[in-house]
Amino acid sequence: MRPLIHCLVIGACSLLLLPVAQATEGHQLIGIGAVQKGTGGAGVASAKDATWTMLNPAGVVRLDRRLDVGLEVFAPRRGLKPRGPRLLPMANFRAGSMTDNSIFYIPTVSAVIPRKNYTLGIGLFGVNGMGVDYRAPRASLGRLFGRNYDRRTEYAVAKLAIAGAHSFDNGWALGSAIHLNYARFKSDMLTLGFRQTEGDNAWDDSIGIGFSLGIQKKWERLSVGAAYTSRQWMGHLQDYSDLLGLPLDLPQIAQVGIAYDITPTLEFVADYKFMDWSGINQIGNEPLAGGFGWKDQHIVKSGLTWQTNERWTLRSGVSFGNSPIDEEHVFANGLFPAIMTSHASAGFSVVLTPKTTAHFTYMHAFRNELTDSGKGDLFSLAGKGTEIWMSQNSFTFGVSYAF
Repeated sequence: MRPLIHCLVIGACSLLLLPVAQATEGHQLIGIGAVQKGTGGAGVASAKDATWTMLNPAGVVRLDRRLDVGLEVFAPRRGLKPRGPRLLPMANFRAGSMTDNSIFYIPTVSAVIPRKNYTLGIGLFGVNGMGVDYRAPRASLGRLFGRNYDRRTEYAVAKLAIAGAHSFDNGWALGSAIHLNYARFKSDMLTLGFRQTEGDNAWDDSIGIGFSLGIQKKWERLSVGAAYTSRQWMGHLQDYSDLLGLPLDLPQIAQVGIAYDITPTLEFVADYKFMDWSGINQIGNEPLAGGFGWKDQHIVKSGLTWQTNERWTLRSGVSFGNSPIDEEHVFANGLFPAIMTSHASAGFSVVLTPKTTAHFTYMHAFRNELTDSGKGDLFSLAGKGTEIWMSQNSFTFGVSYAF
């Protein structure tokens, strides 16, 4: 147990310093760790490592005692080109095309500990984030007075999940988890009062809580699974009350899926995921009401896992969904460009020793572009023609240790 305690402490310290990661399903990562990402985040019906503490707490009953650590190198490329009517000079059209190519590092550490009548799962994860740092403002108001604000945001959430699961003689398993969240935010955005936020791009933080429930059933070749994650109730970001009048809660999520053994060494998984962004007022409300106008997301995922021999396992996966941002809310989300829709991944695991396995996955999120139609509220009208775009690459490394 001592190595486990050491790793959890190190992981906690790392996550408290976690930089923002421009995630891919809204502001959530499509999967946690190399194994989940290898199948595009699909696999709610078939747990493979301790990161399933987050994905489906029921699945951890199928796992032996283990420790999983990982590091994701996340390299998004995002861009903004402010545009708008010259007679309504809100957009900083003089900025031209701007890009941000910052690279981020996301650690994870998790463990599964089987007990006599139940299985315990515990993990520290970087799960949500978004942000940009452009050279010039999105809006022209600051520039008119020689100020260089309305160009930066950073937001990140770290999560401690503690799960318990129980399996029954009929093949069903039930699980639940408590989620403890820690969020950090900073920005120099323009507020509805048409001035820079009083937070002045200094870090503010909040804590929150939520829960998840999971169920899983395995037959000889087929498994089914489902998980529900509640809304994560977060505290207020007091320093940014003029910008964010409500807490930045995390949305409730539902994910269901199947896993099927095509052969004894080849498994197919497919999932459907729903994210309730419109239920979070601070995110779903219209910009003139203080929100960002995000829509709910519907996402489908699938993947293959092929154990080629006793040492090597190969994975591939895809994930497709709608952007939570539409053409009427592009200017309002110029500093929150969470518009990714399509992802592909491939990776492998290799057994190094009887107790140690290494993992690697590469993921690419295909470039997506949106242009403000000008048909929304005042922000859309003033930012008509504004463009945002993004593509992403990530490289995830992991090590599993059986103890």
